[in-house]
Amino acid sequence: MRKILVSSITLVLPLIFFPVFASETVFLDNEHIQEFRGKQGRWLHLESKNQLDALLSKQEVDIADVLRINSAGHVRNLIGAYSFIPYSEKCLQDLESKGCRRASVECRDDQFIWPLGDVSTLTSVFGLRWGEIHPGLDMPVPRGTIIRAAKDGRVISSGYCGGYGREVVIEHRNNYMTRYAHNSVNFVKVGDFVRRGQAIGLVGSSGRSTGPHLHFEIRLNDIPLDPLDFLPDNPSLHVSERRLKNWR
Repeated sequence: MRKILVSSITLVLPLIFFPVFASETVFLDNEHIQEFRGKQGRWLHLESKNQLDALLSKQEVDIADVLRINSAGHVRNLIGAYSFIPYSEKCLQDLESKGCRRASVECRDDQFIWPLGDVSTLTSVFGLRWGEIHPGLDMPVPRGTIIRAAKDGRVISSGYCGGYGREVVIEHRNNYMTRYAHNSVNFVKVGDFVRRGQAIGLVGSSGRSTGPHLHFEIRLNDIPLDPLDFLPDNPSLHVSERRLKNWR
């Protein structure tokens, strides 16, 4: 009888490596505490030198520090504009004792966050609108609502841009960029590095707009993508399935 030898075969499967993204705590700027160039403070529209002097006294901040963080060579460059007034440690402690603090969320390095807090309505989604592509989301909120950077990056545009009105564009890693348009005020300038959750401006209705709202885009290699595919789930957001999918 012939013996049939059955050899065992060991299957060697190729190792597949998936990128591991570290998690970090992201602080969200609010109306009381904002961040700029690594300092905590507040963006304020300075009407006069007397107002500035009163703020410096109250917050125990030196004018040299204010000029430095705003890249302003002289006090007159601060008056009549939004300027960042940093808080002293004592001022931050006083705010903390009153319960004024920034909320925080845990995010992976690759994640985007919502550029506005408590978004519950979208007036326009990504896709076809009036016979042309609408390349982002329109979020109606009151004028003056704080706009936050959705991801760490470098500001590559800050100013007035036709139908977008007053806009901020931020360049991110891996050829992504985000656009924040129709603003009433831009806090950041071209070349500024911003952190996710940092205040970069205020909502307005500049450019081709029918009311206060934020137009928000995410692009990859300048190709517009649907931001809802990248933003965290938002249980308070109410948009019909038909409106979300009408472009597909």
